[in-house]
Amino acid sequence: VNEEYDVVVLDEIQMISDPSRGSAWTKALLGLRCKEIHVCGGLEAKDIVEKIARACGDEFELNTYERFTKLQVGKRSLANDPMKKGAYSNVQPGDCVVAFSRNDIFAIKREIESTTQYKCVVIFGSLPPKTRADQARLFNDPDSGYDILVASDAIGMGLNLNIRRIVFNTIFKFNGDKIIRLSHSDVKQISGRAGRRNSPYPYGEVTCRDPRDMGFIRQCLSTEIEPVQKAGLLPKAEHIEEFNEAVSAYGDENSRDDLHQVLRQFNAMATVKGDYFLGRQTEMNMIAKRIKSIPISLRD
Repeated sequence: VNEEYDVVVLDEIQMISDPSRGSAWTKALLGLRCKEIHVCGGLEAKDIVEKIARACGDEFELNTYERFTKLQVGKRSLANDPMKKGAYSNVQPGDCVVAFSRNDIFAIKREIESTTQYKCVVIFGSLPPKTRADQARLFNDPDSGYDILVASDAIGMGLNLNIRRIVFNTIFKFNGDKIIRLSHSDVKQISGRAGRRNSPYPYGEVTCRDPRDMGFIRQCLSTEIEPVQKAGLLPKAEHIEEFNEAVSAYGDENSRDDLHQVLRQFNAMATVKGDYFLGRQTEMNMIAKRIKSIPISLRD
C-alpha cells in the first residue's frame, strides 16, 4: 500500500469477511494506490465491495463468469461406516484429500501409502512457498509417481492443481478459538479446485470420508451463498498507542505498556460501525502474551 501501481488484481475477495484474515483484504481494497483494482472472487462479495467503492468515490463495474467445467457431488463417501478404519484405501489417482491440521494431513498420508500403491504429496499453509510449488509440480506431473495430494484449504489460494476429486476428511475445523463447521463459502471454494479448466479431467467431483457429511456438502454445492454483509478490520499500531494513552490519561496506569492487557481492553471497548467488524486478534494476543515479561515499550 506504500507504492504506486497502474493496475492491481485482488483475488479471493470473499475472504474479506473472514473473522481472522478478512482485515488483510479490507486493507488492500481501501489502501492500494492504483488507477484500477481488479477484484476477483465469489459473487457473494459483490455488495460489500460495491459499497466500499462508492464510499471511496470510485466507479464500480461488475463482470460475471461461468465455470468452464462441470462440478458434481459423488454418489457416495469413501467410508460406509464412519467408525471403521481403512476409508483411504479407496482413493484414486488425481484425488486431493483435504484436512485441517498438520497432524491429520501426515496421518492420512501414512495411511494411504501403507494401504495402497500410491504415493502422496502434501501442501499446507505454513510450508515455504518454494516447497509448496515443488509439491504442486510433483502432483501435476503424471510421470512423477505421486498420484495423491493431501492438503489443507491452502489449495484454494493461488495454486494451479490437476485435481480430479476433492475428498473432505471432515467438514469441521479449528478456527483459532473453537471447532466450527466449514462455511458455505469454504465448501464451495475448496470443492471448486476439482476439474479446473486446463486440467486433464473433463469434470470435477466432490465427496468426503464420513457419510454423515454428504448431506451438508450437497446442500452447499446446490445453493447460493448468502451475500457478505461486512468487511473485517484490525487496529494499526497507531490506534493501539492512542488508545493506551487515552486509558492512561484517565488514571489506569496498571496496564500501561502491557500490550496483552491493552489489547484485551481495546477489544472489550472498541465498537465498529457501518459495513465493518472488528476482526479476531488471536495471533496478536498470543504474541503479546508471550512477550509480556520482556521490558520493552508499547511502541517497540
